[in-house]
Amino acid sequence: MADHVSGDRQARTIVVGLGNPLLGDDGVGWRVADEVEGLLRAARDAGRPIPDVEIERLGVGGLRLMECLTGYEAAILVDAAEFPDRPIGEVRSCCFDELAEFAAGHLDSAHDASLRTALTLGRRLGASLPGSIHAVTVQARRTDEFSEELSPAVAAAIPVAAEAVVELVAAGAR
Repeated sequence: MADHVSGDRQARTIVVGLGNPLLGDDGVGWRVADEVEGLLRAARDAGRPIPDVEIERLGVGGLRLMECLTGYEAAILVDAAEFPDRPIGEVRSCCFDELAEFAAGHLDSAHDASLRTALTLGRRLGASLPGSIHAVTVQARRTDEFSEELSPAVAAAIPVAAEAVVELVAAGAR
């Protein structure tokens, strides 16, 4: 279930922590979402204005993720990344379109699709999808071992990734 962090109206931005919290470093997206939620609540409690934002945690991608993005103007996706030439714990922020197309690694079904394919389909069918989609990734290596623990370098990257997300939220994710 999503957590609404601001006023009563529909949030214009959604932050989605992706991954599986039972698969080691793959759970970093959920942990960053938790941290972002805490940072935004603290800012609100301190009387600082915060943009309307919805926080969601998902263990699926493709079509289900595309459905989750429907109705928002901007989206920020947070996930583990596994690039062989990057140091563990490195945080990167970019527009979703800048990411290379990768086949989804943890599909619910062989009939699922990559997010890029799902977004294309959704737009062709007239879905109201965000014009702005950003990705914040944390370089990980241990994403397929059953564990609720993050590796030390990935755990240390959570505050950095959360700050990157908060900066995007504050900037309107444009």
